[in-house]
Amino acid sequence: MIGNTFLNYYNGIPFYKPVIRFYALFILTGALIALFLSNYRAHKDGYDWHFFDTIFLVAFPGGIIGSRIWYVLASLDEFVGQPWYACFEIWNGGLAIQGGAIGGILAGVLYVKFRRKGTRILEACDYAVPTILIAQAVGRWGNFFNQEVYGHSVLPTAWDFLPSWLTSNMQNGDLSMIGGTKLPSGSIAAPLFLVEGLINIMFYFLLAYGIPALEGKRYKKGDISFSYFIAYGLVRLILEPLRNPTFIMGVSSSSDLSKSHYNSLIMAIVFICFGVLMIFLNHLVQYLSSKGKFDKIPLINKLTGKSNTPAELNYAEVKKQQTEEDDLKPIDISKLKAKEKPNDQEKKE
Repeated sequence: MIGNTFLNYYNGIPFYKPVIRFYALFILTGALIALFLSNYRAHKDGYDWHFFDTIFLVAFPGGIIGSRIWYVLASLDEFVGQPWYACFEIWNGGLAIQGGAIGGILAGVLYVKFRRKGTRILEACDYAVPTILIAQAVGRWGNFFNQEVYGHSVLPTAWDFLPSWLTSNMQNGDLSMIGGTKLPSGSIAAPLFLVEGLINIMFYFLLAYGIPALEGKRYKKGDISFSYFIAYGLVRLILEPLRNPTFIMGVSSSSDLSKSHYNSLIMAIVFICFGVLMIFLNHLVQYLSSKGKFDKIPLINKLTGKSNTPAELNYAEVKKQQTEEDDLKPIDISKLKAKEKPNDQEKKE
């Protein structure tokens, strides 16, 4: 609806059961955009346009499974007294992006390792991992339609620069929002999904284009992928305190609030430290590899791209090799002379 009218619809399409949730639609849309960007980035370096298509078919389900596992482990109290199969009922909500990113990345890396012989794993990761930030930015709009994972209540004037159809649907008057939270009269919920989405888009461009430019000659394959964990940790470090307590994992009562904030802070710091540590190790391993220290370890050679096996589907290298071979072909002098004869006859005439 437009103006000050609320979005009065079932949170999915069609408007009768069975229904496809808007949240699922946005997650899928974000994932498909990430797939397109991954293929685009790889294609710019000479890979086939469909290089990531089959990887996506493994990584996307791996991300869904990972996100559910993370949510269940972080919210065990929610499943106490529930049937054992409640852990699998993702249609009732409960996906954590932390587990989704880790699960998707691991599934993709394992597929590349065992099914894409010769492909440089870190290079493939650098094409795909930063696009997860775009998928997260799009997927967060599912929170808007579900009226969940929003910020604390604020005055409407704080966000009056946004379209009215958006701000009017971040308030609930005397009614409870779908998440069960009731806001104070005259206030709206801060659109945390929008803020986080914009920050994720900013970090995507910083990782995809800023990291190689900033590091220059010191840039190593894999730095972009490991920087994702730093970016994600920073986003959580900044935005988690702004989140409505209802949507902080592990909060089942007011007594859990301070503990949950503490856990969220620790988790964000762990992600940042992990990213920094992996970048350091990446540079160290690649330096030692260039000195021949890991020549007898095939996995490290595969990671760093030192393997003698040509990268699968790396058409840039193939084209380069063909061009070099064409340049080395001997010139047929007889054909050149044949082309010159008509010109010589014209000169005599």
